[in-house]
Amino acid sequence: MGVDPKLVPTICVIGGSAAGMTAAIFAARFGERVILIEGNDKLGRKIYATGNGKCNFYNRDQDYRHFHTSGDPSWISEVLAHKEDTFLLDFFRELGLMSIERHGGYYYPVNESAATVVACLEEELQRLHVEIILKDRMRTLTRENGGFRVLLRSGSSYYADAVILAMGGSASPKLGSDGSGYYYAKNFGHTIVEPLPALCPLKLEPAGTDFSVWSGVRLTDASITLLVDGVSVASERGEILLTAYGVSGIPVFQISGIAAVKLAQKKNVNIQIDAAPDMGAEEAKQAFSEWKACFGKRTLQEQLSRIFPTKMVEAFYRSSDRNTPMAKLDDASFAKAFDCFKHMTFTVLDTMGFDQAQVSSGGVSLSEVSPQTMESKLRPGLYFAGELLDVYGDCGGYNLQFAFTGGAIAGQSAAEACTKAREGMKR
Repeated sequence: MGVDPKLVPTICVIGGSAAGMTAAIFAARFGERVILIEGNDKLGRKIYATGNGKCNFYNRDQDYRHFHTSGDPSWISEVLAHKEDTFLLDFFRELGLMSIERHGGYYYPVNESAATVVACLEEELQRLHVEIILKDRMRTLTRENGGFRVLLRSGSSYYADAVILAMGGSASPKLGSDGSGYYYAKNFGHTIVEPLPALCPLKLEPAGTDFSVWSGVRLTDASITLLVDGVSVASERGEILLTAYGVSGIPVFQISGIAAVKLAQKKNVNIQIDAAPDMGAEEAKQAFSEWKACFGKRTLQEQLSRIFPTKMVEAFYRSSDRNTPMAKLDDASFAKAFDCFKHMTFTVLDTMGFDQAQVSSGGVSLSEVSPQTMESKLRPGLYFAGELLDVYGDCGGYNLQFAFTGGAIAGQSAAEACTKAREGMKR
């Protein structure tokens, strides 16, 4: 005898993201009927773009402080603790994906190909007979008979016992993240913390600096400090890219989410760049005495260009003494010039927006979602996973890690709830 279709719950996963594909896999592993709906013409569009196509999907450093939220950080700790530290490595190993560790804890596919990650997930979805609908988007999501009615733009309609929203946030709209998930969550009473760009470049006020001159310069080892109303709130170090609009690079990305929030709060936001973090004032003073004795004919600008990138010096250092030979400078004059590059301070005008952001901050308030199951506390049967929630992580694999982990929890929890309901119907 066949199984009565009414006794086979349907789980609709909206969004073929990292979170969505993982949610569909874990739900289907419990034997439930799973439908995965994606608006793009293929799954995992955003995965392809991660890590410059290399896909850094996990980080050995599991400290919750690598994640950011306007809510209670302990919520994030509960989610991460729900799975073993090696959960993702084990999961992808099951799918036949070999990984390799780089940079002291960053994990990539051994062939450093994001396409391989997507292929492994797709293969598992097919093995589990997940129904995949591409190039179609959800038009409406409504309550019906204790479950949900999912109506697509194509006109197709599905009844679902559970729905998992994994539609992403507002970042990278060209990859399909249009922020519509916030609308559906809000319709079910959820609070939406204002989405803002995160992990993105910053637009600066030139204030006398000719950014067109320094555009393309890379400071291979520099530090950047974020100042809010004159107080240091974050600092990062690494390679900083100088651009025609301001600054970019991983250290900039790491502080950009905080900058966006503070700008939205109308705070005074500045950055300070130290272009020589390993050279102190005393060391520079001693070196100046030697340079002055050996190369007294060099102008101050010429000597600064032997310490810092030439284009950066030309763009930033506009002092009247820049063409003065070093032989005519005293220690204090050189110290003042050197200090300019130790404390290059700029006003942050804005981020470069969602188009250039890797992720978005804000989203569905964590206080309204269970960290144990990812289920809505306001509407049973509705689950969330990934960037739609008010969580984002640092660069280094944390955002994919959170998406995969949250997706697994949501998928498994939805399936367990459906299984329990089916068993209740049989009694």
